[in-house]
Amino acid sequence: MSQDLLVKLKSKRELHQQWKQGQVSREEYKDAAWWCSKGVRRAKAQLELNLARDAKNNKKGYYRYVRSHINR
Repeated sequence: MSQDLLVKLKSKRELHQQWKQGQVSREEYKDAAWWCSKGVRRAKAQLELNLARDAKNNKKGYYRYVRSHINR
């Protein structure tokens, strides 16, 4: 994940705490949550694309990814 996405995730956690205390509106929190989930989806898609493209040269990384998704 990129540094930008990690910063967004941290701010989302902070907004969640503030929303629970009544300091932030629900719409503001939901907007931050939407942006974070969109960013995570893009990062995951990019990771899978890179794994598929480099599968011939990086077999260890490809099989590690496949093995991690077997029991899901």
